[in-house]
Amino acid sequence: MGAKNCPETPRQQMIGMMYLVLTAMLALNVSKDILDAFDVVDDSLLQSNKNVTVALKDRYDNLYAIQGEEQTEAIKKAQEKAKDLQAKTKDMVKFIETVRWEMTIAVDGENADGVKNAKAEAKNGAIPCVPVSEIEGKDNFDKPTTFMIGTGDKPDPDKYAVKLKKKLTEYHSQLLKFIENEEGKRDPNIEKQLSSVKPADMIYSKHEDKEVPWEIYNFYHLITGGQVILLNKMISEVKSAEAVVLNHIIASAGSANLSFAEYAGHSMAESKILFSGDNYKTTVIVAAFDPNQKLDVYYQVGVDSLSEANEGSATHVDGPATGVEIDIPGGGVGTHKIAGYIKVRNENTGKVECYHFRDEYIVVPKGGATISADKMNVLYAGLKNPITAAGGSDASKLSVSFPGCQILGSGAKREVVPPTSMIGKTVEATVSTSEGSSKMTFRVKKVPDPYAQIGANIFGGKKSKAELTANPVLIAKMSDDFAFDLKWTVVSYSVDVIEKGIISTINCSGSKFSSELINRINSAPVGTVFMFSNIKISQPELGTRTMPRDITVRIK
Repeated sequence: MGAKNCPETPRQQMIGMMYLVLTAMLALNVSKDILDAFDVVDDSLLQSNKNVTVALKDRYDNLYAIQGEEQTEAIKKAQEKAKDLQAKTKDMVKFIETVRWEMTIAVDGENADGVKNAKAEAKNGAIPCVPVSEIEGKDNFDKPTTFMIGTGDKPDPDKYAVKLKKKLTEYHSQLLKFIENEEGKRDPNIEKQLSSVKPADMIYSKHEDKEVPWEIYNFYHLITGGQVILLNKMISEVKSAEAVVLNHIIASAGSANLSFAEYAGHSMAESKILFSGDNYKTTVIVAAFDPNQKLDVYYQVGVDSLSEANEGSATHVDGPATGVEIDIPGGGVGTHKIAGYIKVRNENTGKVECYHFRDEYIVVPKGGATISADKMNVLYAGLKNPITAAGGSDASKLSVSFPGCQILGSGAKREVVPPTSMIGKTVEATVSTSEGSSKMTFRVKKVPDPYAQIGANIFGGKKSKAELTANPVLIAKMSDDFAFDLKWTVVSYSVDVIEKGIISTINCSGSKFSSELINRINSAPVGTVFMFSNIKISQPELGTRTMPRDITVRIK
């Protein structure tokens, strides 16, 4: 600054102004390390959303595939509800994707390389998506704020933040309709799981020490990269809510507490391998039953299925709800089939419904040989798959062959270990004695990835600090329907903490939360995001893996 007797020249005034502008820019500058961290978080969220989409598609496809005799009225209603849910969720996700796309264009413009690449890569009418790493203005504060909120100190109703809040609120109301019973009541536990989708009217801001509108809390003065990540996180929450509702729809198809896959007829044979002259014995049950009900069973030998229209030609037996026994001559040498259905009254509807079952067994000549899987006709690569070989009176003389696989043990009970190189292939097993032989084809599959959870029941979403630290441990578990009792150990993981647009990373060894992570959770303000990623797990037979899906929790 010039003295009174030496006034500043216009050039000095310009230099001084430039210095002030530079100082302000330095104060607002976001470090490259933080921006790089945004890229990592965004990539992880995009991949996680793709994985969830694929998993949900499988669930929908399995439900829609139920047709014919197994398609009860309850299943039809469930299929109709599922289609409605799928359409409403698709519309919600499409809206968020549109906001993300329009924001990117508002920041970078139509001619940016990332925008052009995204347009070229978008398929089948999908909304293009520019990864944060390819957004030129990912550190821009003003443009995304103006795009989402406007230029004033209050959210502009014509801007996307207000529209997004309204759209999410409507979607949440639609989800609640799906979980209502005939009396209009809802399961409070399910309703609570859907709460993460609904935007709050006001949220306490520790930075401002007051409650602020949802739109301001989430989108005001947050850089483009942070806003894109937040939108991707909202897609993740929508997908999670969709999964909760879909599970409820499926579970309601047969019973208030059971899914259609569990509420079905089953045949439990004493043995599927018989010697000539033996009887085939099985017990048929309905997996979910009222112990006070009697079961009516209709069956026929030599058929793949039995319809109610052919009831007159079927054999009828009845018995208690715990199971009806069928005991019939095994028949001649070879493979035999049996099919039928169980009549039971549905306590929810009062209607009598039919649950179909079918089974097959093999009759071999005495002294012959055969082989069967103790789990299924699938072998999991890297695991000790138990199999049973039978034939003759001396099991020690059996010859068992699984080409390309390691065979452990001797006698009737053995274990087969296929190498990982055989994943996706089939292996034809042979068991033989001096009096005969038998073959069976097995499929070799990769052991599916387990899923991660925090404590007993946290899979993501909005959680309180108390909930998050009540059981501070990361767990990897196999799906309940996996045939093996497989235990995984969490070796390490990283936690990206996103607080007010700033990301820091905490690395943890073992499954328990580190003291640093616990302290960070306890001191975190509302809205802080904890993303558990790069989760490495190990299993003695299968080695080490990295979990394909992350867990994202937001402090409420």
